[in-house]
Amino acid sequence: MPLMQFCSNCRAENLSGATVCERCGTPLAETEPNSYDQKLIQALHHPIPEMRDMAAILLGQRRNRHALPVLLSRLREETDTGVLCAIIQSLAQLGDCEAVSSLAKRLAQPHTRAVALAIVDALAALAQTGCWEARDVLKAPPPVSEKVAQEIAVSLETLNRLYY
Repeated sequence: MPLMQFCSNCRAENLSGATVCERCGTPLAETEPNSYDQKLIQALHHPIPEMRDMAAILLGQRRNRHALPVLLSRLREETDTGVLCAIIQSLAQLGDCEAVSSLAKRLAQPHTRAVALAIVDALAALAQTGCWEARDVLKAPPPVSEKVAQEIAVSLETLNRLYY
């Protein structure tokens, strides 16, 4: 099997020796080297969900705050449940209150229970770091399923024990 490389512009597969992308014509030779974190951020747009998933997980583990705008954008656009959960977990690991409004908006959208529960966990984690906006969302969540509402109640109970 020949080695493949992905176009940084359109993410199309190209043979490793190619100099321009077969799909969009972008030169494949990098003009300036990208850092590992920059490559992870670019991988959030990869066509293979598992690559997006791994990139989100690694960015959260590395607590790369430069990834926040891209993670928030992907939170709005992503459709794969596994990737969404990884993005949500990464946002919680970054610990930035800027993520709260986007998480709250996503919680209000129809989606799988796994995504909703991941959002509740992320909001609870953000609240534990002192992000009061996250606690406020948990206190007055958008309409959610009964199971998600139960998880929110448990998270609030835990938070109340921590702060009161």
